[in-house]
Amino acid sequence: MDAAKMAEIERLAAQSEALYRAGRLNEAEAACRRLAGWLPDHPMIHYNLARVQKDRGKLAPAAASLRRAVALAPEMAEAWLNLGMLLTESGRLDEAEAAFTSGLAVRLEMWTLWSGLARIQLARGQRAAAALTLLRALEIAPNTPALLVNLGNLRLEEGQVGEAAALFEQAVALAPLMPEALLGAANAVRRTGDPLVALDYYRRAVAARPGDLALAGRLAEARLSLCEWEGVERLRPDLVAPALAQPGSVIGPMQALALPLSLSPAEGLTIARRRAEQVAAEAKAQGASPRINRPGPRDRLTIGYLSADFHDHPTSHLMRGLFAAHDRAAVRVAALSLGPDDNSAYRRAVREGSDLFLDLAALDNGAAAAAIAEAGIDILVDINVHTRGNRLALTALRPAPLAVNWLGLPGTSGASFIDWAIVDRIVAPPGAEAGFSESLLVLPQCYQPNDRLQPIAPDAPDRAECGLPEGAFVFCCFNQAYKIEPVMFSRWMRILDRVPGSVLWLLGESGAVEDNLRREAQARGIDPARLVFATRQPKPRHLARHCHADLGLDTLFYNAHTTASDALWAGLPLVTAPGATFAARVGASVLTALGLTDLICPDLDAYEEKAVALASDPAALAAVRERLAAARLTQPLFDTDRFARDLERGFALIWEAARTGHRPRRLEVPAG
Repeated sequence: MDAAKMAEIERLAAQSEALYRAGRLNEAEAACRRLAGWLPDHPMIHYNLARVQKDRGKLAPAAASLRRAVALAPEMAEAWLNLGMLLTESGRLDEAEAAFTSGLAVRLEMWTLWSGLARIQLARGQRAAAALTLLRALEIAPNTPALLVNLGNLRLEEGQVGEAAALFEQAVALAPLMPEALLGAANAVRRTGDPLVALDYYRRAVAARPGDLALAGRLAEARLSLCEWEGVERLRPDLVAPALAQPGSVIGPMQALALPLSLSPAEGLTIARRRAEQVAAEAKAQGASPRINRPGPRDRLTIGYLSADFHDHPTSHLMRGLFAAHDRAAVRVAALSLGPDDNSAYRRAVREGSDLFLDLAALDNGAAAAAIAEAGIDILVDINVHTRGNRLALTALRPAPLAVNWLGLPGTSGASFIDWAIVDRIVAPPGAEAGFSESLLVLPQCYQPNDRLQPIAPDAPDRAECGLPEGAFVFCCFNQAYKIEPVMFSRWMRILDRVPGSVLWLLGESGAVEDNLRREAQARGIDPARLVFATRQPKPRHLARHCHADLGLDTLFYNAHTTASDALWAGLPLVTAPGATFAARVGASVLTALGLTDLICPDLDAYEEKAVALASDPAALAAVRERLAAARLTQPLFDTDRFARDLERGFALIWEAARTGHRPRRLEVPAG
């Protein structure tokens, strides 16, 4: 090549780089193409061409250019890295993995290649392999915030909160303004540490990336969990409305349920559907679904209950008696555990009450799906769906012919891969179908199971030990703090004001919650000392101490669920005012199943009047308590065997619908 042409090539190369840096990508690509025409066997020219093409959104041509570069120079690790990242972005995970592996073959110490490989493994649900890969990357680059954050998120998902917190704190020390590190630290500290420290991390994350609605949603959730209500009226215009207006999943379904405002069923469905679509894409990346038997004749159905909560958890408190109560002539029961073994009585009851117990916690989604299919599960009942600890991508792999949403999530999954939601006529009255992606299987009584044999400790703590003043009328709500919101709290304070000497007994979750609620009480003219906070106790003693309460008060937008059953089982009446959504109608459902419909109030004015009237009329309250005492063992709510028969008839109905290929939007289970 003569000197003049070499000079022109050097000039054109410099020009293409300048054009690229100036953002003139169309001209830069043209210059790179001219160079490639002159020097077709020069790998850097194809590498630079790919860079420009990628920035122009031309992913397929960029991948082709990178393939040309590595074909000419297989030792070019940066090209393998960029090719792997490009293929990952395009969802071509097998090819991306091959690119990262080829890069590592020539430069084993390149941590970014290990990081890319870990990303592939995470996308496939191969968490154990991803952890090992991230640890290998950290050996090479121990002070890399992105690696620390990725491993921290993985450890947090595994429940290794202490290790996760340490990783996030190291990342924050290295990158104090990195939103992902701050968010991870907030999530970890919130699980076991000081909630005010977690709140500070959330605030710093939002400040580091203002305008990020997902971060804003996390901050709002954390503030509401501490009953910090300043600016709560701005949640709809500042968070919910813009989140609904933009595509993708910005706030999660459980976050949405916990907001102190009334989301319409249509809005709730939109939020759930967006998250479910993301999960479906994740599942698609994790490989093909296992081969399963299609719906056909069965001597008995095999039901697989999938949950991360088969331990000392409110879900197992409700379900414990169900496993053994199932009629083995109708169903075979499999417990599919995704959570830890705490060696509790609840874990043992689930294991011993099941025909098959599979511990899937350590398996990636593909292996877990294969195990479920191998077990011959006919109906997979996902108890978590969008709640903490869920593995919804596992359900999305369709390891069983039918998938059902039940119990953990009081609302729709929004998922095309879940066929049915189990409800009742109160939480989902006729017309509610429009707010669900699933068809509705409507049980004849309450959708919520209960353990008829749940023990109540004989040695209840005395009144003084509970911090309750002698002679005071005790209103009670042991719901988690995030369910308490300003509108209902204001009603509670009005009730206290109208019932002299009364107190409100709440669950003490942290000093921050107690301080905030006392301040809110004082702002409403109520002596903060009239709020009494209970410490956490083992379940039997927690149930026993209900004897010191006189009347339960339900929350508004997100009712008491397990706590409602606890109160009623312990003999404490509950007053509720149902709303428009599933989560806001559970109190009415449990009371209906006990025959105590007079405690269901049509609005907040009636709710306030009912609470005041019962507190002011000892004879009327005593009569309610007597009716409750009689109803506990005669009405359907705590009849575990009856609930099991209803559920079994429901399973048979949806199986028959699948066999015939006709799935109605609403299917009522006849009463037994």
